[in-house]
Amino acid sequence: MMNRLLKNKKGVTILEGLIALGLLALVAGGTFGVLLSVSRKSSQPDIREEMLLAVERANEQLQMYASGTSSSDLPTEYQNGLCNNGDTTLSTGEHAINCMLPAICDPDSSKSHFSYTVGSQSVNAADFPEAANYRTSTFDAAKTITFEITCNGFTL
Repeated sequence: MMNRLLKNKKGVTILEGLIALGLLALVAGGTFGVLLSVSRKSSQPDIREEMLLAVERANEQLQMYASGTSSSDLPTEYQNGLCNNGDTTLSTGEHAINCMLPAICDPDSSKSHFSYTVGSQSVNAADFPEAANYRTSTFDAAKTITFEITCNGFTL
């Protein structure tokens, strides 16, 4: 009886093949969706890391401006501002430094922007114990610098 069943079955019908292909496509699509989601999630720390490094680089370069007495004290490439745009680097207001965006960011996109804002505030030396190192008791224009960076839609 088993031989007769095996002899009558000659192959797979078109309907069975289509059902098998449909199930395979469903499983492959679900697997691909999960892999794509995991890939996107894992790239976020890379972008965040790159953005933090860009802020650190910009901060280090701004410290050069703060410590120099004139622009001629600075290296030649920084005498015209951080992005060589003739910007007065430590003047009050917002300064765009898109030239310092990490390579991972799309500079032509509206989703990527890098800037810093300089503010000034009066600081009383009595509020800071380390002020004893200075000859004056008040600092007229202490600078506050706030960085804002957005890379491919992610903001830090």
